[in-house]
Amino acid sequence: MDARKEPLRMPSKPLRAVVFDLDDTLVVSTVDFPKFKGLVLDRIAESGDDRSAYDMSETIVTILERFEGRMRAKGVSGDRLKGMMSELDRIMDEVELERVGETSPIAGAAETLSFLRSKGLRIGILTRGCEAYAREAMRRTGIDRFVDAVECRNSDARPKPYPDSYLRLVAALGVSKEETVFVGDHAIDARCAENAGVPFIGVGTGDVPERVLVEAGATMFLKDVGELTERLRPFLPD
Repeated sequence: MDARKEPLRMPSKPLRAVVFDLDDTLVVSTVDFPKFKGLVLDRIAESGDDRSAYDMSETIVTILERFEGRMRAKGVSGDRLKGMMSELDRIMDEVELERVGETSPIAGAAETLSFLRSKGLRIGILTRGCEAYAREAMRRTGIDRFVDAVECRNSDARPKPYPDSYLRLVAALGVSKEETVFVGDHAIDARCAENAGVPFIGVGTGDVPERVLVEAGATMFLKDVGELTERLRPFLPD
């Protein structure tokens, strides 16, 4: 299946909002993810857990979920576990913010968001980054003026790939999930869309191949978000 040639599977209701991932979808990420994971795994080992139970090739989502599960299995109290997870969040926040000043936009991102807003669509950002990083990255690249709502890792809802954060975001946008599509560069984004029951559009500006995104559920694959304007135009009001 070549998703670039497939017709877009649209929502069951008229499109009123588009939800975007942030890093490597709208902005070129400056986050040092190997350092990010390494420091998290160092802290996990310092907490007394077996570092060999984790792998640097795994996503941070998998690492955090396994750690939390292993701590619960060991009988770690809820309050202590909450503190441990908060410490890991703090480490991730610090790494994300280290080079945020170097963040640049993906080609065509601002133009695409401007076009969608001109057609009356709402724009949401769904990211596993912390809010401070997301806000500064958007400000640095000038896309913040187009964004109506943001859902980040450290909000009150479980982050992607769980559907909770997506559903919370669309509520903040004042729309239903049936009136949205999700655009992202990673299989985690595709799984989040599947879990939320919404169409997913993959973009090739991250490091995940088209084949992986299509297998994960992308019904369309684009070189970058700049191509989104023409592909969505038939579904938007004149």
